[in-house]
Amino acid sequence: MKFNNGDIIHGFRVTNLSHIQEVDSDAYLMQHEKSGARLLYLANNDDNKVFFISFRTTPDNSKGTPHIMEHSTLCGSRKFPLKEPFVELAKGSLNTFLNAITWPDKTMYPIASRNDKDFHNLMDVYLDAVFYPDCLKNPQILMQEGWHYELDNVDAPLTYNGVVYNEMKGALSSPEAIMEDKAMEELFPDTTYGVESGGDPEVIPTLSFREFSEFHRRFYHPSNSYIYLYGDMDIDETLKFIDQEYLSHFDARNVYSAVKTQSPLPKRKIVEAPFGISENESLEKKTIHALYIALNDHITTEESLAFKILSYVLVDMDGAPLKKAVLDAGIGNDVSSAYGDSYKQPVWTIEVTGSEIDKREKFISTVDLVLRNLALDGIDRNMLEAALNRTEFILRENDFQGKPKGLLYGVRAMDLWLYDRDPMQALKYIDDIKELRNNLDKGYFENLLLKYVIKNTHQVLITMKPERGLTEKKNKETAEKLAAFKSSLSHEQLEEIVESTKALKERQASMETEGALKTIPLLSRKDLKREIEDDSLIEEDLNGIRHFHYEVNTMGITYLNIFFTLYGLKEEDIPYANLLTSILCSMNTDKHSYAELSRLSNAYTGGLGFNVSAYSRYDNSADYTPVFAIRGKALTSNVDKLMGLIGEVLCHTSFEDTARLREILLQEKSEWDMSVFSRGSSLVMTRLSSYFSKAGAFAEQLALSYYYFLSDLVRDFDANSDEIVRRLAEVAKIIFAKSNLFIETIGESGEVSAVKDHLYEIADDLPDGNVYQKHTFDFAEGNKNEAFLTSGKVQYVGEGGDFRKYGFNYTGALRVMETILRYEYLWKKVRVQGGAYGAFTQFLSDGTAILCSYRDPNLKQTLETYKNLPEYIRTLELSDREMTKYVIGTMAADEIQLTPSMKGERAMLHYLNGNSVENRRKVNDEIVNCTVEDIRKLAPLLQSVIDHSSICVMGNEEKIHQDADVFDKILSLPD
Repeated sequence: MKFNNGDIIHGFRVTNLSHIQEVDSDAYLMQHEKSGARLLYLANNDDNKVFFISFRTTPDNSKGTPHIMEHSTLCGSRKFPLKEPFVELAKGSLNTFLNAITWPDKTMYPIASRNDKDFHNLMDVYLDAVFYPDCLKNPQILMQEGWHYELDNVDAPLTYNGVVYNEMKGALSSPEAIMEDKAMEELFPDTTYGVESGGDPEVIPTLSFREFSEFHRRFYHPSNSYIYLYGDMDIDETLKFIDQEYLSHFDARNVYSAVKTQSPLPKRKIVEAPFGISENESLEKKTIHALYIALNDHITTEESLAFKILSYVLVDMDGAPLKKAVLDAGIGNDVSSAYGDSYKQPVWTIEVTGSEIDKREKFISTVDLVLRNLALDGIDRNMLEAALNRTEFILRENDFQGKPKGLLYGVRAMDLWLYDRDPMQALKYIDDIKELRNNLDKGYFENLLLKYVIKNTHQVLITMKPERGLTEKKNKETAEKLAAFKSSLSHEQLEEIVESTKALKERQASMETEGALKTIPLLSRKDLKREIEDDSLIEEDLNGIRHFHYEVNTMGITYLNIFFTLYGLKEEDIPYANLLTSILCSMNTDKHSYAELSRLSNAYTGGLGFNVSAYSRYDNSADYTPVFAIRGKALTSNVDKLMGLIGEVLCHTSFEDTARLREILLQEKSEWDMSVFSRGSSLVMTRLSSYFSKAGAFAEQLALSYYYFLSDLVRDFDANSDEIVRRLAEVAKIIFAKSNLFIETIGESGEVSAVKDHLYEIADDLPDGNVYQKHTFDFAEGNKNEAFLTSGKVQYVGEGGDFRKYGFNYTGALRVMETILRYEYLWKKVRVQGGAYGAFTQFLSDGTAILCSYRDPNLKQTLETYKNLPEYIRTLELSDREMTKYVIGTMAADEIQLTPSMKGERAMLHYLNGNSVENRRKVNDEIVNCTVEDIRKLAPLLQSVIDHSSICVMGNEEKIHQDADVFDKILSLPD
């Protein structure tokens, strides 16, 4: 260990230390003696360094002050007097993570970078932002990021605007978000969890500048802070910098921010709340029932881990007894659970969707009966053991899909640290796993259920009822309230609001001075990595089957990707192929029930995933490879079990159980119903690409078109069940044949040998199949302008086209332009001035060009902003320093640490889309050497997209009808 207990390093006293095997780190807990700041440092050899500073923020109202403060602190500070240093950092940093996050009881400012200089720069900007923000002296920042009255002239309607105001209108558009808000309010009436820290749009406009400023003075002090450092760094210099530049200027003080413990409710509370649906939607099967259970505030890490396992076994695992009982009783279409331990008192939720209002009593009586019987009679030991193995595999693999693992460790540590418990314990799990395994036969999990659920009265049963026109009704109430307020104002007061609106817009549109921009520290192009990793695959033939291997150390885990090309299918078969991804492993096979399959998968593998996708050639979206992919992973010692399981589900799944098939369809339809609006941007972009891209048209069959297909299947299931079974079996037989098969292994020689030895488990049962010619499917293309109606309060506004159709080629400069548009033009026009939560662009090498806004209060205004893009690029003026900044920011995407499985999947992507290492090196050089003139030359390309563009929008029903002239077709979402 580098330090000892009691050591003082630059004002920080070491109060505890330990080597944590689970995260391969030496951990030091420290306290800054002068300021009272807490610090946790995890020392290891990971070059992806992480820093965050968190504050315990415990609001007592729903004005959204923590959330608005999180946005506002990053809008200028003492050392960095720009309007938005955060954006300038995003433009020109090699960060692997850069964000700020508001939780119900804390606010976190995390950054990560693999570059030492960049890491220091990011840390400096964030520390200055939280301790010396400009927002305390400039009310326009609160107006922009939080809320303000907007009035362009005295005769115009008075409205609200603001980034967080509009963000929360979008966030609280879904019934599940509204439900959670209401349930937490009832579950924790006396604590901070009973209010909405993100802000309720109906309450946000009551936040005053005085309250806003006072919130910072109260909570944003070092004595109320939690500083986290992770990775391979010069810790002496880092601590010296934090001490000398920041913490030494503060004296410790008492900050009252403790999260109170809620006294248990004397009995289960039953509440109801409405949520809006569009006028054309049916009320049938739209009700949600959920049981929220609050646990106590001294639950151990072992008990918490056990509860996650318990939740999975009882509800989320295929064959889970509680889920099965609720579905068998006909209470709803889908049952899910969630265990949240990022609260002082963890909360367990059991939720049924696709239900009716009169099913509430049946829901709760079924839940109570099943849980009591399980506690009395015992929980299936095999299911518990399988779930425990699954949990251990996930914890040991630590695969965060490209996110810095050090950041996730820090977030995990905060789950204890924030409540004055030892953060190191949150990172340890080996002993807990061992204890849980020893207790499998001792009634441990049953006693847990009895203690924290059955004997616990701290519960809320909530029913969410659909109501047509509720969103429009609330919009009307807001408009009437604003109109009444406007009529109460004098002409002078109205002019004052007009001037305030004008002044804010002038500030938002103003350019930063060169001097202010230079305060942001910047790397140079010399700091950029120029080499391109050659991720070539080793290819061989295994008894007529193409085998590709990606060589990498996987620490004893075998990653196996199995692909079947889909050239043998007809267009109308594609949705059935996609449906198979939900059915395989979830229906009986000739040998096992679906519940047994789930247990075997959890016991011996790291999971199986199925998906349908299309890999388009990098320079031509009309040339693509459609595949059905199976992704599996297991300890190399269990590869035989993994491959045996895959072979069984591919070749021996029975589709005949129509009751189970109906159950799966209803569950999937319910998941779509609940998530469609929150997935709005990705669905809009996929739909949009289908208008001009063959690969996009294929992908769209798996998106909104699939939602319509699924809805039709569910509606007519009883009449067509035999036909559905026949089609599934027919499509599976065409797909799963040796003639379509190729595989990829990721690992070292041991992994390859294990797969070769057991390949027969899959190949022997596969038919030879027919050899099909490569072709694309004939999905209709053509310019379309479509809108999809929802009860949401904001929009996702997309516009795009194919630039290759008009003679333009892809260059690395397009990636730099994406960065410029995202963090300059679109940021200012759509987010800052328009009030949307965000906007972004996507220019792909196959010719796809898409612009899309996110949680946007506007529609036509955003489309007009897109229209002016070519002129903006044509006349772009940037200094060499600013150009370098955008180049560096663009290259940040290549700094992300890929896991071994991600590296292997990237290699297969490059193989399938033909993107050679030479071509990638060329694009990389074009990025690194990009000039402002290279960007200006892209204006004609942009103009071609805008001149021949299509439009796709998903959003508020009322807003879309107001702007109906934009669209050729206005559609309702499936019912």
